[in-house]
Amino acid sequence: MGVIGKTLRFTLGLTLGVVLGAVATLLLAPQSGKVTKEQLQQRIDEIMQAGQSAQREREKELQTYWEQQIKTKA
Repeated sequence: MGVIGKTLRFTLGLTLGVVLGAVATLLLAPQSGKVTKEQLQQRIDEIMQAGQSAQREREKELQTYWEQQIKTKA
C-alpha cells in the first residue's frame, strides 16, 4: 500500500473517530439537548468572533507592512 493509501486510511479513521466521539459525547452529556445545543452554539459564536478579530488584525498588519515596503522602495 502506497503513501497515498495509508494517508487516506488514516484520514478516514481519524474522521470516523471524531464523529463517533462527538456522537457519544452528545448522547452521554449530563444536561438536556437544548442546554447542550445552546452551549455549543455559544462556543461556536465565540470561536467565529475570535477568528474574525484575528483576521482583521492580520489584515491591518499586512497592510501596514505593505505600505512600509512601498515607502522604502519609493
